[in-house]
Amino acid sequence: MNIYHATIVLPDRVIENGFVSIKNDRIESIAAGKPDQITDGDLDAGGKWLLPGLIDSHSDAIEVEIEPRPTSRFAVELSFAELEKKLVAEGITTIYHAVSLLKRNTVRKARANDTAYELIGSINRLSKGPHLIHHKAHLRYEIANIDALDAVTELIRSGQIDELSLTDHTPGQGQYRDLEVQRRLLIDHRHFSEEEAERIIKEARTQAKLDPKQIKKLIDCAVQYGISVASHDDDTIDKLNLVHSWQVGISEFPITIEAARYARKLGMWIVMGAPNLVLGKSHSNNLSAREAVHEGLVDLLCSDYYPASLLHAAFKLHFELGMHPSQAFNTVTLNPAKALHLDHEIGSIEPGKKADLLLVNVGPLNQPQVANVFVDGKEVCRMNYLAAQPILQER
Repeated sequence: MNIYHATIVLPDRVIENGFVSIKNDRIESIAAGKPDQITDGDLDAGGKWLLPGLIDSHSDAIEVEIEPRPTSRFAVELSFAELEKKLVAEGITTIYHAVSLLKRNTVRKARANDTAYELIGSINRLSKGPHLIHHKAHLRYEIANIDALDAVTELIRSGQIDELSLTDHTPGQGQYRDLEVQRRLLIDHRHFSEEEAERIIKEARTQAKLDPKQIKKLIDCAVQYGISVASHDDDTIDKLNLVHSWQVGISEFPITIEAARYARKLGMWIVMGAPNLVLGKSHSNNLSAREAVHEGLVDLLCSDYYPASLLHAAFKLHFELGMHPSQAFNTVTLNPAKALHLDHEIGSIEPGKKADLLLVNVGPLNQPQVANVFVDGKEVCRMNYLAAQPILQER
């Protein structure tokens, strides 16, 4: 089939009026103008933007879908199926479900060891059944969760995870270098009392962690199995030097502009949250994604805790911050594909790659409106917006 009369965003340029030919699950060719012959199976894009499917390297959405309230837990099969309907409608065609292994001090049962292991197994199992998009498992491993080390190593060796990030939420450093930010999170968001919050912070500041040799051995194992490894909430040059020496290639959510600059100097992929960019600030008062963008220090955007933000953030990069469309959309397509070793298959509109594609209309106030989604060359989602109606005036 052909998708024609499209504004095609390529990795380095834009074709204003072109077409893409799809054969089976692959992109066969790309050209300006119209196909020589148009058949009933072809699709007139009507000038809409034709983009690669979005790749979300870090999304907590599956945990929230399963456990939207501390006392409400839905079956993983229902949650998985319902979540991917939302994701495909938001233009996400490859999702890395971020499963957290926190063990301690969490009101989310999904982040306890046994339930997290079970969730990873379920993601792998359900991704092989009927599905709309591609599903991957991203394990967020808290280095104070010493008891989980052997299990995490086995998950790597058995091919059950596709990305590993190392997290350290010890108060007084990283994301919680400002203790008041963590205190407010525990009280306002996780509903602990002030006394409980103080106790949790005090205990966490003295908890044991994996030693550097254990961490390096785990990273070596992941690298051996071709798994991309990320360091989370980098806040010092010493930390960046250490993780970089261990072959960690991704810096997720650097805390300060200085940390982001140094990650760039080391040649690491820099990931910032799309919600941070859309809202104009970090929810934990750390580095602003917009500030990092202005210095050219953002390679990837991920949805973090709000999947809908991914496409909106890319549109903001172009329409509000003046970034070239190719560069803006590479942050949510080609660059994640490269960082996660998927760029031979997906991430850009190029002949031979999988036909994971979006048709997106530019709506009022430059808001994206997803119209069609293709995965493996098949249309998996179509949305027909009703015409805007005039606002009725009161008599």
